[in-house]
Amino acid sequence: MNKVDTEYFRIVNDILTNGKVKKNRTGVDTIGIFGAQAKYNVDLNAFPLLTTKKVHWPAIVHELLWFISGDTNIKYLVDNDVKIWNEWACKRYMEKTGAKGHISAILPIYVKNIKEDVEFAKEWGELGEGTYGGMWRAFPFYTQDNEFVGSSTVKGVSAEYWTFGQVDQLQKVINNLKTNPDDRRMIVSAWHPYWVDQCALPPCHCLFQFHTEELTQDERFDLYRESGGNKGWVSVPEMNEKVLNDANIPTRRLNCLLYQRSQDTALGNPFNVASYSLLTAMIAQSVNMTTGTFTHSTGDTHIYVNHIDGLKLQLTREPKKLPKLWLNPEVKSLFDFKYDDIKLLDYEFHPTIKFEVAV
Repeated sequence: MNKVDTEYFRIVNDILTNGKVKKNRTGVDTIGIFGAQAKYNVDLNAFPLLTTKKVHWPAIVHELLWFISGDTNIKYLVDNDVKIWNEWACKRYMEKTGAKGHISAILPIYVKNIKEDVEFAKEWGELGEGTYGGMWRAFPFYTQDNEFVGSSTVKGVSAEYWTFGQVDQLQKVINNLKTNPDDRRMIVSAWHPYWVDQCALPPCHCLFQFHTEELTQDERFDLYRESGGNKGWVSVPEMNEKVLNDANIPTRRLNCLLYQRSQDTALGNPFNVASYSLLTAMIAQSVNMTTGTFTHSTGDTHIYVNHIDGLKLQLTREPKKLPKLWLNPEVKSLFDFKYDDIKLLDYEFHPTIKFEVAV
């Protein structure tokens, strides 16, 4: 049974039934609730991707690879025909240059320049410090020289004694998964209290945490059989364990929980669920674990009023069978994945529903 679309329908119905109308910075009102949660099984044979409308899978993969790389410039996305960040970058360009006119008129020219002019892209394709990739791979901080460590405040300490540093949060999590998988601190934060006000769009999916649990021997046997192990093989428990270990069968399951401060339910939710489920699967392969559950917790969970009719149409559709996810088994590091190493198989879906982006 497809529980991905049904979970989505549950949240949409909750908003339509109990949501309150609110105004916001975009000028397009929303109807929303505060505090929602859904859980999805990250199963490579039934991957959590909506089927009641077509979701643009290439954009999900390219955007995630872009995040993982630490990039904050939309050039890579534009070159791969991924449009989801174009309006935000163009809006920032217009604000900084004082360009006049409606964004719909400026955007095509802006995107053409990003694609064709390397220097223009370098200067104006930047979304700014505080964007996801930068925070994931190079979270900035300042620290004092040893002589001043322990000083209670910054006041009175000369700026020359402060040094700049960065934390590669993704690498740190992977290191902990390999060496201390029961750690309760395997967290990646994209929310920086200062830089959120300096970038094109403050991160919506702003903090995620990983958690592992040990597999039972029966669960490991199931994985062994699925991997092509001898289905008729039987032996004493000690030998069972040896065979499983020799076959490099995972001993742990990887779970992920995301907290998202703001959720555009029509446009953002399908991307976010698939993206973090994919990230969980990629990291699990990198650290030789199997996939578990993705838990999606959202704060301001809303529907833009001009999306309501489209969602009501979607609610009438019958969910289809979930697709399969293939990851190139030769890739052993999260940072080595390329687009062709990630494939979606047997994706059946209903037609696209057009939802306008509120910027």
